[in-house]
Amino acid sequence: MGSKATPDSDTDQTLSGDERANEFLTGLVIRAYGKHFVARTKSGDFRCLLRVNIKRKSKTDTPVVVGDDVHLTRLSDTEGVIERVEPRKTAFFRPQKGRSSLRQTLAANIDQLVVVSSCWEPPLKPRFIDRFIVAGDLGGLESVVILNKVDLGKPDIVEKLREGYESIGIPTIITSAETGEGLEKLRSVLVGKKSLFAGHSGVGKSTLLNYLLPGINIKTAEVSENSSRGKHTTTRVELHELPTGGFVLDSPGLKVLSLWKVSQKTLAQHFLEFEQYMANCRFRDCVHVSEPDCAVRDAAESGKIPLFRYQSYIHIRETIES
Repeated sequence: MGSKATPDSDTDQTLSGDERANEFLTGLVIRAYGKHFVARTKSGDFRCLLRVNIKRKSKTDTPVVVGDDVHLTRLSDTEGVIERVEPRKTAFFRPQKGRSSLRQTLAANIDQLVVVSSCWEPPLKPRFIDRFIVAGDLGGLESVVILNKVDLGKPDIVEKLREGYESIGIPTIITSAETGEGLEKLRSVLVGKKSLFAGHSGVGKSTLLNYLLPGINIKTAEVSENSSRGKHTTTRVELHELPTGGFVLDSPGLKVLSLWKVSQKTLAQHFLEFEQYMANCRFRDCVHVSEPDCAVRDAAESGKIPLFRYQSYIHIRETIES
């Protein structure tokens, strides 16, 4: 048997059948469905399972997710086995349902979190947007806010939110797939980056991705008339390469997003605009709720911090166990 080809080898075209079956490759996980994964390598895409030892080493987290950099053994021209996962630079995660001591990672090595919310149907919920922004910050992701479906109506709060998020350095785009408003601006913020689209079901993530990726035909669904909630349509997680450069990833619509290991005392650290004021609070352990001479609360009341952001902080804090 000849020597194994390295990941950067140019000898792939001349490998014998036995050599191909033992080739070691590096790849990027672009799709996950059930226990199967698709990894993209220089030699093509491979449908893969995991070695048992990877599962054993990842007892408290998801072993492999879309966006992971992996090493795999090539079994055939289309099949492989994932042998090792590289350390993740960033991740989007939450506590596992029913097992809050374990972490469920939804995507890895993503540059930015694109939080999509509907302007009208389903109703616009700033607190849900801010919860996603906190979750993104926990995993090292920058955030972009998309206020979508503006063709259905534009409540007064829409411009208020756009101005508020922009004032604290979070790019915010008002969009409509129906009229085309904001779509080119959206496309521009995605160039050259790996972006995870997230938000409630029915807010229009799939419709926006169909615009960005012509011909991909991601399934969309109407909002339920009875509940005003979106019907879940994303059944697998997949990384799509953009024609303009970069990748986008659609996530399943999330009705509830719990925060991984965030306490009432640490939550303020993830509202980054609070930082410049926190040192001026009278008490070093101020949690910015009812303490006297709280510089954060004063900044919110005077408009230096967007008031809706401070209100989101209070609301999210009330949902977190101390």
